[in-house]
Amino acid sequence: MEVRLEGSIVLYEDKKRVAWVDFTAKWNEIELLATQVEKGMEGKSYASQAVENALIFARGFDSIKVSCPYIKRWIEENGFDKEVQYTQKLQFKEAVAKFNKYRSPEANAEILEIGDDFAVVKITGPFCVSCGLFDYFEDIAIEANARVIDYEEDEDGFIVRYELLGLEF
Repeated sequence: MEVRLEGSIVLYEDKKRVAWVDFTAKWNEIELLATQVEKGMEGKSYASQAVENALIFARGFDSIKVSCPYIKRWIEENGFDKEVQYTQKLQFKEAVAKFNKYRSPEANAEILEIGDDFAVVKITGPFCVSCGLFDYFEDIAIEANARVIDYEEDEDGFIVRYELLGLEF
């Protein structure tokens, strides 16, 4: 097993990239954004190993922010010896995951873009006419402490823009 810092914290097995953790860093602050595993490499504990190495790397920073649901669960299950701050991006990602858990396949949400104070989501599916279309958009907004700014229809569904209003953990 080999770990490299290549703009992400990347885990290699037999010289093949198998998993990585995306992050941003500035001054003495790091934000762990997402954990990824190469297709076909799932279920082999590569994500866990990548997160463990990312957290070792993160110890060198004064401030550690977590915006990845997988990393949050890893910390809850395994512990971590340094304080972390969970972000509103994390809260929004968890809200979308919950939406998909309870609404799919009737409606499915995919985050297209997310920033510190906004998110853009594509919502697709056959939709329940009796539920009211805007209710789908609001389900995410309420769970994520966000506000629907606007939406537009496209060929597959709807693109919804949200304003993130602040943390509510």
